[in-house]
Amino acid sequence: MHSAHGRICRVALVALSLAAAGPGGGPVAAQVADTDRPISPAVETIFTVGVVEGAAWEMFGHISDVTFDADGTLFILDDLAGHIVVIDSAGDFVRTISRNGEGPGELGQPIALVVFRDGRIGVNDLAKRGLQLFSRDGDFLDAVPFSVAEGMPGSPTYALPDHSLLSPELIGVSVSTMIGADEGRPITRFRLDGTRKVFYAAWDDPPPAALESGARERVARVVASPMEAFRPPLSLGVLRDGRIALVDSIGYRIKLLDSSGRVMDVLERPLTPIGVTEQVRTAERARRIAALRSQDGSVPVSVQQVGGRPGDVSPEAMRDAMREAMRRAEDRIRAMIFPEEIPVIASIAVDRSDRIWVQRTALAGETGPTDVLTADGRYLGTIPSDGLRIPAAFGPDGLLAYVERDDFDVQRVRVIRLADGRLLESGR
Repeated sequence: MHSAHGRICRVALVALSLAAAGPGGGPVAAQVADTDRPISPAVETIFTVGVVEGAAWEMFGHISDVTFDADGTLFILDDLAGHIVVIDSAGDFVRTISRNGEGPGELGQPIALVVFRDGRIGVNDLAKRGLQLFSRDGDFLDAVPFSVAEGMPGSPTYALPDHSLLSPELIGVSVSTMIGADEGRPITRFRLDGTRKVFYAAWDDPPPAALESGARERVARVVASPMEAFRPPLSLGVLRDGRIALVDSIGYRIKLLDSSGRVMDVLERPLTPIGVTEQVRTAERARRIAALRSQDGSVPVSVQQVGGRPGDVSPEAMRDAMREAMRRAEDRIRAMIFPEEIPVIASIAVDRSDRIWVQRTALAGETGPTDVLTADGRYLGTIPSDGLRIPAAFGPDGLLAYVERDDFDVQRVRVIRLADGRLLESGR
């Protein structure tokens, strides 16, 4: 199965440019013939932080986000500790910013972290229902409130050059209520004055007809939420000039949006999506059930006592309740809805040199390769599935940060550097 997937990846890269307009004013495809060219960039490890036992700052509770600033300083958001750990480019501890609490400048439920170009640090905090702003030195500057009723940004959150925020996820509001029943998934722009606007309505598969209720002409509709496999991706990255690289398609199709949300260019590879067979469905169900049972999947199960005093419910009853919850979760997985095809792209990201990293989707138990291309449609090569993957954060001068777990299941951050910034360009 894996080799067949590799064979269909030998395709051409197509750049659609608005410079060549067709009869209807739209872009005309200009095909650049190329086959997959494997590249294996050399890297060197710079430092690793995160230990089982050590100083309080390096025993991470749970890392929810990491990012670099323009100088290569690393910021690690520990949502359980309620603070940001600051590490310089050499791997030395600098400071922690904030702490758990309900007061000004303290963090309650932080989910995302951004560093603006002017050096300010923003933390998206669900408990505070807003963005907490700090100086580079860790001083609390301001709080920007968000409306849960109108939708606040989720994770990930991206900082744009004009110091606004972009989020492909909304928390606290129905997508269909916000932008209309048939307009897709909103990518929302949040400004630091508290205003917001839909930046772009990304494509979305219509929900299964059998699960809808309410007339289609209504602005809002009630839709049940069955478990769906292989949902179309909604992934983006920000280029230095403020353009957005976006993928929201089943095919290999990357849109380039200008700062106003208008599609300017499209990068395509005519890569045929993999059809969903019964073998694929069986493997995906098995993968999710295994992840569920390890409590490391997308269907977490917890059982809590409701009412009474602690200890009123016997351990046996709690175990029975847990088994019932697990059974129901597994039943949901077995009843999971599958599309006809698996999206070609799993996710994308943009590095500090404006290269677009494209993680291709893999079947259950496999790892997809990673394409690297430029925003003008130049194909640089494909990193094999056993090579580098898209990191948790890109830094300057080829820095990449990966969030990992050690042999004791403790989270840590490993920072590496591309040994030569030209390696991706040369394909060595």
